[in-house]
Amino acid sequence: MKKKNLFLLILFLFVFGGLLMQRLFLAKPLAPPVTKKRGIEKTTVKVEAVKQEDLDFVLTYVGSLKAKDEAIIFSKVSGKLSRYLLNEGDRVEKDQTIVLVDRDETGLKYELARVDAPISGIVGRTFLDKGVTVLAQSMPLAIVVNMDEMAVRLSVPETDIPYIKKGLKAHLRIDAYPNEDFIGEITKVSEVLDTATRSLPIEIAIPNADYRLKSGMFAKINVFAGKHPGAFVVPQDALVKEDSLNYVYLADNSVTRKVKVKPGIRQNNKIEILEGLEENQRVIVFGHQGLKDGVEVNIIE
Repeated sequence: MKKKNLFLLILFLFVFGGLLMQRLFLAKPLAPPVTKKRGIEKTTVKVEAVKQEDLDFVLTYVGSLKAKDEAIIFSKVSGKLSRYLLNEGDRVEKDQTIVLVDRDETGLKYELARVDAPISGIVGRTFLDKGVTVLAQSMPLAIVVNMDEMAVRLSVPETDIPYIKKGLKAHLRIDAYPNEDFIGEITKVSEVLDTATRSLPIEIAIPNADYRLKSGMFAKINVFAGKHPGAFVVPQDALVKEDSLNYVYLADNSVTRKVKVKPGIRQNNKIEILEGLEENQRVIVFGHQGLKDGVEVNIIE
């Protein structure tokens, strides 16, 4: 009897254990083992082909306009300002009187002193009010400007000196007229450098027949110094600078190759490559920050 009970107990445990194991396996089936291979995720980059183009050689500067000829007027005698004979904006000829100064002293009577214009032009500005005490040769009374032609005086960096010469055309953009292009010409090139700044003074003349340009206006100046025909050109974004050297990354069969290059002139967002590249090679223009030589990349044309 005891053997029968023991047998039934063992059978019960066997069946119960089997059912329990089946329930566990059905509830959470075992997945096959997976081996994950460690690797570096590929960087996605954008590339463009090296092209041959004719580039304009443009030197860019900024400066302020002034009238070609300007003269500040002073009185030769002291006294009180009697009156202006001309107002701002009036045309004036050379030696024409602009201001009268009363130099009366106690017990003495003088004729009104005349202050004349040293040049022909326009009365650009008057500085004093009637009755103000004027000190001889020390207080400006007015300024006369010849606005038929405007000028910009610049200091050109030493590196640009080989390309600067008289007669080169300059295109000016003025903040007051953002959609217009004013044409000027280099008329003066100094033969002596400013030793303090290592720069060369030059002057650009701009015709101003309609008097729209005013002294003090700000200008962005592009001087066209010639053309570079058939230049190898890449977008400026392709250039990578490291330790004062210039590089680009090429994409050869989806593998990067770092190439040292010698840049030339720039035009807008393009840059000439003098050494290191050939036409139709694919340079990386986006995604190259932190990129290394000889790594695989995903390419977007």
